[in-house]
Amino acid sequence: MNDLAIESADAKLAELERRVLLLETKVAAMPDAKEIEDRVKASLPPPAIPTQAPSFKDIQIPVPSVETVVSAARTTWTLFELFGELKALFWTVFDRRYHMAWVTRIICIILLVLIFTSQYWLPLAVDNVVGRTWEKVVNLALGFLMFFLLHFEMRRYKEWRKGRGYV
Repeated sequence: MNDLAIESADAKLAELERRVLLLETKVAAMPDAKEIEDRVKASLPPPAIPTQAPSFKDIQIPVPSVETVVSAARTTWTLFELFGELKALFWTVFDRRYHMAWVTRIICIILLVLIFTSQYWLPLAVDNVVGRTWEKVVNLALGFLMFFLLHFEMRRYKEWRKGRGYV
């Protein structure tokens, strides 16, 4: 029993010595910290003198790439975006492969009926300036609610198309 314990301790000592040697070789292979500091200092620009005004040479204006200009031009053409959104709305409603939520369909129909019949069911919607203004405000609120609902559904439709690879 005693011999087994001595052999086990010798094996553990040999393993420990091997690990210490491995660590010493890794530490010796590490680069000098002074060299790293010198390289970082060499890559930094010279410090600015606070009493001097900056010259035009110090000012760098970023030149945009062609892709950036084209993407910015595409986003500024609101009319094209409007037609793209109308096309997405059309296909959201009429694409037979996509199943719009029934709750969305029912709420949209109810909101359309409420908007078209607001002059009958809305209190104070008589033929005067205040009543007509009140009716338009309520119609705008209902329209905004329908816009929000359809926008959410269009976003789901676009994600569905992207997931199917139709992009």
